[in-house]
Amino acid sequence: MPRWKLLALVCFMATFGCAHAPAQDFYQGKTITITTGFGTGGGFDNYMRLVAQFLGNHIPGHPIIKPVNRPGAGGRTDANLVYAADPKDGTFISLLAPWMVTDPLIEAQGANFDPTKFNWLVSAAQDVSTCMFWKRTGISTWADLMKKGEVTVGSTGPSAVPTTDALLLNEVFGTKIRVVQGYKSTNEVFLAAERGELDGSCGMWVSSVTSSFIGPISSGQASVVVQLGTWRHPTFPNATHILEDLKPSAEDTRFIKVVLAQLDMARPFIAPPGVPADRVAILRKAFESMLQDPAFLAVAKQRNLEVKPVSGERIQQMIADIYATPKPIVERVKKIIGN
Repeated sequence: MPRWKLLALVCFMATFGCAHAPAQDFYQGKTITITTGFGTGGGFDNYMRLVAQFLGNHIPGHPIIKPVNRPGAGGRTDANLVYAADPKDGTFISLLAPWMVTDPLIEAQGANFDPTKFNWLVSAAQDVSTCMFWKRTGISTWADLMKKGEVTVGSTGPSAVPTTDALLLNEVFGTKIRVVQGYKSTNEVFLAAERGELDGSCGMWVSSVTSSFIGPISSGQASVVVQLGTWRHPTFPNATHILEDLKPSAEDTRFIKVVLAQLDMARPFIAPPGVPADRVAILRKAFESMLQDPAFLAVAKQRNLEVKPVSGERIQQMIADIYATPKPIVERVKKIIGN
């Protein structure tokens, strides 16, 4: 081979190697900060800290993973920081509040981010929401609920999931659920219903019911009456499913799916816009590997944290579909989750 060709080949190989080496070697000796917009002790904090414990084992270079809580504005403070202020080199990721995905769609105040521009890495879980009622009310089935007339459930505020779930059922199916607002937490709502101050509780995600609120259901004091989600959760097979059993119109179905979009990406991890594509690919692959790791799954089970992964690519498509929603349906959505 002529010397000039040999030199050209050496230069090409050196260039090729240099172009690709940083992607694999970047995280060597680095620290990845993982954040969430909520305080310690809740569901998001529990998932964040579990991921922080295992994710570094699945990234080339085994970086340190540092969990940080950044509570504020129902998760919007963290989302705004990820979008505009956090480093865009792959060393900052966040466990986002899933209801943030529709905030800009409904022009929510304080939502200064564009979900279509986040790098969606994975959701560790998908979920289904429920409404449960106490047997003393005479409600144990959907038919009972429809015949009962006005019933009461509790909520923390106008945009909280218990409120939006109740309003959705009233809007589409004609239930008469009155939401009593002002409770401080889901647990406080549950205890109020248990004491008889309320008829039941809506906005109860199955993962929360099975880990924290299963007692009255197991004892027969309460029943899960309806499931709200795009799929039927097998834990409560007798509960009416709003899509499979009630079969709403095509327009109502699209409306319902936008309102409940957060459930299909219940624990979503993101990286800021602008992170190099090769580092996004490394992070996505690491999450995929971690979520199949027997050691990770064993600890998740021990902590009652459900693991039902949704890929970053799938979430990216879901976000695109949400933001292609026709304006008349968006206006209906605003009445429910923008109230």
